[in-house]
Amino acid sequence: MNVVTTLRQAVMRTPWYKKRKSYRVLLWREITPLAVPIFLENTCVLMMGVLSTFLVSWLGKEAMAGVGLADSFNMVVMSFFAAIDLGTTVVVAFSLGKLDAERARAATRQSLVIMTLFAIVLAAVIHAFGTQIVDFIAGSATPEVKALALTYLELTVISYPAAAIALIGSGALRGAGNTKIPLLINGGMNILNILISSVLIYGLFGWKGMGFAGAGLGLTVSRYIGAVAIIWVLMIGFNPALRISLKSYFEKLNFAIIWEVMGIGIPASIESVLFNGGKLLTQMFVAGMGTNVIAGNFIAFSVAALINLPGNALGSASTIITGKRLGKGQIAQAERQLRHVFWLSTLVLTAIAWGTAPFAGLFASFYTREEDVKEVVKVLLWLNAAFMPIWAASWVLPAGLKGARDARFAMWVSMLGMWGCRVVAGYVLGIMLGMGVIGVWLGMFLDWAVRGVLFYWRMVSGRWLWKYPKPQKTPAQRPLSAQSGE
Repeated sequence: MNVVTTLRQAVMRTPWYKKRKSYRVLLWREITPLAVPIFLENTCVLMMGVLSTFLVSWLGKEAMAGVGLADSFNMVVMSFFAAIDLGTTVVVAFSLGKLDAERARAATRQSLVIMTLFAIVLAAVIHAFGTQIVDFIAGSATPEVKALALTYLELTVISYPAAAIALIGSGALRGAGNTKIPLLINGGMNILNILISSVLIYGLFGWKGMGFAGAGLGLTVSRYIGAVAIIWVLMIGFNPALRISLKSYFEKLNFAIIWEVMGIGIPASIESVLFNGGKLLTQMFVAGMGTNVIAGNFIAFSVAALINLPGNALGSASTIITGKRLGKGQIAQAERQLRHVFWLSTLVLTAIAWGTAPFAGLFASFYTREEDVKEVVKVLLWLNAAFMPIWAASWVLPAGLKGARDARFAMWVSMLGMWGCRVVAGYVLGIMLGMGVIGVWLGMFLDWAVRGVLFYWRMVSGRWLWKYPKPQKTPAQRPLSAQSGE
């Protein structure tokens, strides 16, 4: 018996094979219409940072290291906004699942107001203490790198209110099932970022440009244009369920709805901020390893983020699908769909990571001409590919759990993985044992493994559905419910 026949028979014996037709319907009717636009939107958002780095990279590795250090801090702030965005997405999806459009609009409006005000205050505080922040995160980096990081940070903090509006508005639209408009807006911001930043950095028609500072300013301007577009879309009512007038932003806040959003957003934000704070700490370990390692580490993270985009899109789709299913009381469907998205993500990401690892040097060459930087990138991307099979368990599964409003469990697991594994193991392996940036990344992979095991256990145990007890069925009802797929 040949290998192909043996493999085929093994597949035919799996539970998946018996339900392959229903899974195909799920893929094309529910997952794909959500995941593909989210994937393209996330690509645009990520490319804003990647292209800013790319435009700066030709100014030298010092400039690239400066952007990398500043962005490592910016990511902590963006993760907080994204967590509130997640809370808004879940509440909107759940409310519309219960046909309560008024509550969905209120959640969107109030999240935008609260987070815009918070972003303004936060930007002012960070601007005032920018020098101290850069000194803290840059460690023993060179004075030139620190000066560039401070310049980039001071320019990009101005964009925080716009980033909050764009993230939360896009999340609300996704929760309402409209993924195309966020895609178009973020795509437009990306194009504008390229055009504006290119002109500001390198000049045009005889003007020599602003150099390094143009990258931060270009990103800021494009974010404000995107924020205006989001407010306009909500005002016009392209999605009728989320039509929000400008006057309504000045109405009295409903704290019951705010706390519903924050009930998901605060645990998720604590998780994200502490996680990205720990990630920032590991970046500080790298900051003392030389400019070439700082630049190589940043490039490798940038490429790895591109590889992970399909997984992030599927995770976001699972949040929306789970929230809507549970809003309708379809508990078994939510459970089945989360499992399917998880395995689909694992297979897709592993295939992409293994297929792209041999081209790591080529990817690095798009960012830099420095050979020592390229070598760092190649080693790290091969390591990333080796551990990619466990990525989906640690990142896609918690996205689905949050759709079921199981955010606190995700928060505690994330804190354990980051501070109990990534930071400690990264310091021991990278600093104490002298393994350098490889040791820091091995600590990250240990974090993935611990998170993945705990989240997978949570999924198979069914405890993530503790807020949604399954209805008791009489013996006479069970055969009928079994036939209906519940």
